[in-house]
Amino acid sequence: MAYREVTRVQIQEIIRRWQAGEGYRQIASGTGVSRNTVRKYLSAARAEGIVRDGPAPTDDQLSRLAAMGQSGPRPAATPNEELLAPWADQIHRWLTGDRLQMTRIHELLLARGCPVTYQSVRRFILTRNWRRPRRITVRMEDTPPGEVAEVDFGRLGLIHDPETGRRRVVWGLLVVLGYSRHGFLWPTFGQKLPDVIAGLESAWAYFGGIPKYLVIDNFPPGVATADPLHPVLTRGFLEYSQRRGFITDAARARHPKDKPKVERGVPYARERFFKGGEFTDLADVRIQAQRWCSRVAGLRIHGTTRRQPLVVFQDEERQALLPWDGQPYEIADWREAKVHQDHHIQCQQALYSVPSSLCPPGQKVEVRVDSKLVRIYHRGQLIKTHVRQPKGGRATDNADYPAELSAYTTRAPDGIKAKAAELGPAVAEFAERLFEGPLPWSKVRQGHKLLRLGQRYTPHRLDAACRRALEVDLIDVRRLERILVQALEEETTPQPPESLPEGRFARPGSAFAQTDKYRRKA
Repeated sequence: MAYREVTRVQIQEIIRRWQAGEGYRQIASGTGVSRNTVRKYLSAARAEGIVRDGPAPTDDQLSRLAAMGQSGPRPAATPNEELLAPWADQIHRWLTGDRLQMTRIHELLLARGCPVTYQSVRRFILTRNWRRPRRITVRMEDTPPGEVAEVDFGRLGLIHDPETGRRRVVWGLLVVLGYSRHGFLWPTFGQKLPDVIAGLESAWAYFGGIPKYLVIDNFPPGVATADPLHPVLTRGFLEYSQRRGFITDAARARHPKDKPKVERGVPYARERFFKGGEFTDLADVRIQAQRWCSRVAGLRIHGTTRRQPLVVFQDEERQALLPWDGQPYEIADWREAKVHQDHHIQCQQALYSVPSSLCPPGQKVEVRVDSKLVRIYHRGQLIKTHVRQPKGGRATDNADYPAELSAYTTRAPDGIKAKAAELGPAVAEFAERLFEGPLPWSKVRQGHKLLRLGQRYTPHRLDAACRRALEVDLIDVRRLERILVQALEEETTPQPPESLPEGRFARPGSAFAQTDKYRRKA
């Protein structure tokens, strides 16, 4: 059986797109889930009181909706390739000899008892290059002001980096507004998620607003699965788009026509701005790039609109953008982790404990990491929050361990003493005497054995045995166990015999003294 689970972030994205006015088909295409799943969650959202023109769902509402998405068995998909393989020669003859259309071939296959969909037949034919898809190029109508922006990455060149003392490659993140063609260039050394978000944040500050839709390239920090029909965004970038309020549309791989307004922008910036320029460091490149966007690229006559992009932006598009609050964005890193047998997960080379009652070892959890906190989610529910630790650090909450292992959660003698006090006063005094001395840590194993004796022989017997051992100053857990094994804890301690009376014929000490008389004879 195959399993499929809808994450909390995907549910929030479905509701956000629905409140933005998108239909079921458009939401399903943008989020990568089926329309039936979209319909199910939106129906549940209405039952929770979420309305289309109302506020965004609360955390409690999202938690209840995420509880619906627990993984369960799904019916196995129909093996269409195996069904169509026996008909491969016949399909090829219909295409080349009879020159039938794919719709007619689909009808003939159904009539002959081959239950497949038209899309399966079409995919079967195109994957074998028996018929190339038609490429029709049309000039699309321009989008409204503030509606769409397109993003692309490209290589600008090499500069000297004073921090490393060597030449490094500079990449350019270019954001172009679809209506005015006004753009913003952000030079950077990397293409990771923090680099992308830093460039977009600088773009919103430069434009003074945010577009409603953002068409991005299939760069790994933004797109987890580059599918032509159902691209899957990374959790980090999807959460960023939710915070800023724009909807992300990933272009298809190797389809430059999906973002035509920005496609030639990076080569233009490389030729007209970067080549021949003099730069001291990356900060200087960014300052000159922003100046170039306003004074050169923004004031040129655009080849398509025949207008100056900066002028069109200021007159018609700036006021149509979504508001930007100017607050810095806290970048979060989403990842999956497995709970190990010690009830901890490893995230960014640090260890964090997970409540055993909510997520036993062997399960997978989602981890959200920001600069201060680490939040752990299981099946859409927040189960633990830790302060972020440095590399090699460890954050452990002893309450996360099972109750039967609570005695072993700490190796400190104080914890063992506290547990011993619960077994009886004599056990508490025995534990205090056990950990006396300059090296109490060397007796930790004996302390654990003392607690286990209480579980094996009952606290009452252990307390009596400790009382008997203390009477004779016997502070040894191994010999204490021998008292319990031989059931000697209830025996009374023998009293020492009373002192004997003074003897009748006892002579004084002077009787043994040597006299001069005997010394002379010797």
